This record gives sequence, C-alpha cells and structure tokens, in this order.
Amino acid sequence: MLRPPDTVAEANEVTDGQVERRVKEGQTLQGELAILQNRKVNKPKNTRLRFNLEKLKDPRISEVFQATVGSKFAPLLQLDEDLEAITNNFNSVMTETADEVLGKSQRKSKPWVTDFILELCDKRRNQKKKKNTPDGRAEYRKTNKDIRREMKYAKQRWITKQCTDIEENLAFNNTKKAFQLVKDLTKEKQAKVNSIKDKRGNSLTEEKEILERWTEYCSELYTHQSRWTEYCSELYTHQSRGDPSLLNVEEPTNEDAYPILRDEVVAAVDSLRSGKSAGVDNIPSELLKHGGESTINMLTIICNKIWQTGEWPNPWTQSLIIVIPKKGNLQLCQNYRTIKLDQPCQQSNAQIILDRLKP
Repeated sequence: MLRPPDTVAEANEVTDGQVERRVKEGQTLQGELAILQNRKVNKPKNTRLRFNLEKLKDPRISEVFQATVGSKFAPLLQLDEDLEAITNNFNSVMTETADEVLGKSQRKSKPWVTDFILELCDKRRNQKKKKNTPDGRAEYRKTNKDIRREMKYAKQRWITKQCTDIEENLAFNNTKKAFQLVKDLTKEKQAKVNSIKDKRGNSLTEEKEILERWTEYCSELYTHQSRWTEYCSELYTHQSRGDPSLLNVEEPTNEDAYPILRDEVVAAVDSLRSGKSAGVDNIPSELLKHGGESTINMLTIICNKIWQTGEWPNPWTQSLIIVIPKKGNLQLCQNYRTIKLDQPCQQSNAQIILDRLKP
C-alpha cells in the first residue's frame, strides 16, 4: 500500500502518468487521491482593473469622487517626499477611490446587455440561496422570467439601432463607418491560441516559456528597427548649417527658473483621449479628468520633480504590450500586431515636455 505524501512538494512531484501506471499495476488509490487533493494549482492573478466609468457621467457621483480624492490628497500635498513615494501614493489613492466610489465594471458577454439586466442578474444570484422555501422559489422564478423578457427586448432594440446606424452612415456617404459596423456584426470569433512556436518551430505551452518567447520576439523586433534607423542615418548623412554654439546649454540644476505651470498640466490632461485602455497603473484618463483640482495639483508636483531632477519615476517606466491577432497561423509571433499601452499620467507629462520643445 502506498503511503500518503509527507509534504506538498512531494505531492506535486507525482504526475498523472505515474498515477495511471500505479493503477494499472494494481496498487490502491488511497495514497493517489491524497496526492491529487494536496496539489496546488497556481493560476495567474489578474491585475487588470476595469472601473465603472459610466457613473462619472452623473454630476453627483463625479462630485463625490472629486471630494474623496481631495480629502486623501490633502495630507500628501504637505509632505516633501521623494519622487517614487509620491507617484506610488498617487496611484494608490486614485485606484482605491475609484474602487470605493465607482466600483468595478461588470463584463458584458453580449453587447445588448444593459445595466438594468445586470442588476436583475445580481438580484437573481442573491435569491438563489433562498430557493428552498416556497416564497424564495417563486421570487427566483419571477426574476428569472424578467431577465429573459428584458434580454429579448434589449436584443431587438440593439439590432434595430445597428441597422439604423448603418442606414444613416450610408445616407451621409460615411462608408467607412457603415462597413465597420457590418464587419463587427458578421465577423467570426477567433479561438484563443494557448501555444506559441519558438524559432525552431517547437510548440511552447507553458506560460513562462510563452512569456520568454514574446520577450525575445519584441526585443529582436525593436532591435531590428533601431539598426534600420542607424542604417538610414548613415545612408542619408548631411552637414549641419546651424550655429554649433546653440548646443552649449547649461547643466541642469534643481533650482529651475521656469517650473511647469498648473495650466500646462490642465492642458495636457484635457488633451488625453477618453475611452482608452489604462496602463499598468489601472488609471484611465477619465479619472484624471474628473479628479478635480487636487489631482491637478499632485500631477503638477510630480511633473516639476521630473523636470527639475531629470529622473523618471519607476512606475511610469512600465508599459503593457497587447498582441492583436492578424491573418495566418496564430502560433507564430509575427502574425500578431503589438500595441503598447502607456499610462495617462506618463502621457500627460510627455505632452508637457513636447509642448515646451515645440517653440
């Protein structure tokens, strides 16, 4: 008879093939069941947060969000901390306040699902615990019937709206938008590929190996672009005709006579586009636009520290790379389009520096 494993590490060393082999040999399953029960499945933790930004369209909720952010930023404005600490505190305050006031956005499996239907689904989920009683069973059936009816009508309204939008765009000769709507309605859903091939054509299925392959591919991709830039610069060389003394600038100091103004930060935040995905910090541009004066003041402090010291905070040096499949074999990295998601705070500071360089 097999003994149960003494440690979890010993249990994880036993594979399914060994279990099947021991069963064929006629050995008992008591120890094998203990091994399988003690196994730990390490699933990757999803760190992406999506807040219910639709609530910010309500002026009352927007005011509550600004007041809450302002109360949390008030003591931070009086502290003289380093750049890393201020940036980390700024990110934590924005995400915590958005989670408290707005809440997380519920994922819609169908585009015609409305917020009212999601509320009914939450109500039905709570009523499911009381199905053992006659009254609870009746309430559950009634809510379930309401969900089915609302789903039917919502789908009909959504299809009618899509057809109306296509007809209107064709009437105004906006063929690009019209054909995009038709493409969204008729395109087939692509299956998710859980394996990637390496340079030699071997399939990689482990998550760690897949991440290493993507890192290798992106490194070679951007290295190839930098070499092409060097080649073009050597090919099209030209002689400067300007005054070389203009390049002799003073060394940067912490005492800057031209600090970044608050109006510059306001203009940079207003130039951010809404409806875009957030970066690593999970802070979309809508939170910055509805953050109020305290958010602008904190961003002004961070931007001035960057401008004076010439250092970039470590949280702002990280970006997300999203891969979008194209045509062809989806096990090959070159058949994906890579898109980098920057943080809105990082984009606003870069816009300020760009505006200062334009003159």
